[in-house]
Amino acid sequence: MRRRALTWGGGIVAVAAAAGLGWHFAAVGLDRADKLASVIGAFVGLTALGVAVYGALSGGGPGGRPGPGQHVGRTRVGGSVTQVRGVAGSVRTGGASAPPVPAQAPGGPVPVPESGGQSVDGSRVSGDVTQVEGVGGDADLGPATRRDPGDGDAP
Repeated sequence: MRRRALTWGGGIVAVAAAAGLGWHFAAVGLDRADKLASVIGAFVGLTALGVAVYGALSGGGPGGRPGPGQHVGRTRVGGSVTQVRGVAGSVRTGGASAPPVPAQAPGGPVPVPESGGQSVDGSRVSGDVTQVEGVGGDADLGPATRRDPGDGDAP
């Protein structure tokens, strides 16, 4: 819901900015408006450069340090839990059909992992719990599936 509101808000701001620019061009003339737009554009460009440098140095994006941790707490999972993060290569996951749903998960406070950690606490999980971090190459986390290369359906 929040994403939809932000999208609509951004669209409204863009339409208002376009309308304001049209009014400004008409009010002060194209030559003066062009000069002002050049100055504003220079400041916007410098601000964007600063934000890009900050993002690159903080490592919060793809290829950087992992962001906040992944946490599953006080839940009932009728299958498996797989947490994968910090992948620089390709990952293939898969598994068998889900086992029956476990009994009610215990209540109470559950500690949240440190920033960058992975945890499954206070939960009842019927299947496997797989946690993978920092994969630099291929990782196949599912069951082995073999095909006969002679059947014409090679992977």
